[in-house]
Amino acid sequence: MWGLRSNIGSSSIRRRIATLIAVVGALVVGNHLAGIWPREVEVAYAVDPTTVDGIDVDYLQEGEAVASVRFKPSGAKSSLILHTVRLPPGEYQARIILYGLDGNGVEHLRPLSVPAAGQTRFDLRSRAEQTP
Repeated sequence: MWGLRSNIGSSSIRRRIATLIAVVGALVVGNHLAGIWPREVEVAYAVDPTTVDGIDVDYLQEGEAVASVRFKPSGAKSSLILHTVRLPPGEYQARIILYGLDGNGVEHLRPLSVPAAGQTRFDLRSRAEQTP
């Protein structure tokens, strides 16, 4: 006579527990990576095109540059420069140097939080204002 046995044996339970542990581990690792994964941040620089000949931007974290960009004037004299940068989440300082038509530069420091909701805009139209 054949005995009635359940098809759920100890090896099946072990497989299910192993699968559950793997899924939970993947979720924990994924959550951690999502917290440190670089994000795209849209930054807009409002400048006076009649007085600005170039812009250098360094994105600083703890005093170290983690990304940089340089803008030179184009044929169009737009007062708004758009830039997208990929940065890991955190607090940054944007060190912006505006170069005038005479070649002299004025440095501005502006805080930047990543991730930022929407576009971050830096109004730099007054070259005389300098942020220490």
